[in-house]
Amino acid sequence: MKKLLLFFPVFWLTLFILTPTPLICQTAEINKQIVTAITAGNAAELAKYFNTMIDLSIPGKEETYSKTQATMILQDFFLKYPVKSYKTNKQGNSNDGSQFSIGRMESGNKVFRVYYLIKKSSDNNLIHQFQIQEEN
Repeated sequence: MKKLLLFFPVFWLTLFILTPTPLICQTAEINKQIVTAITAGNAAELAKYFNTMIDLSIPGKEETYSKTQATMILQDFFLKYPVKSYKTNKQGNSNDGSQFSIGRMESGNKVFRVYYLIKKSSDNNLIHQFQIQEEN
């Protein structure tokens, strides 16, 4: 009986520690969907993860835009620079709980650095910043 009483707390503690938190799972799935949208050059799909206002920076444009404006700007960008490939190089967490991702996008003979920042807004994790910079 003593062994059984000792087993249950250890079992539940192990289960709690090994089970990923919903926030981590949710953000991992969101990152996967964002990468899929970038790889496809699909601005409408990417915009599903935008906050209502987003800091957008692409070559020639840098401003805070509404979700709709940012979608149109990215749609034009992807038409001008069709995505040949995309690879995530680094992901991480900030002290405030936000998460970032840095990747490399190839389009024709140009290479771009892509950065986005995900923050919790209400009950959702949404992109608050999205940057595309041409690499030299």
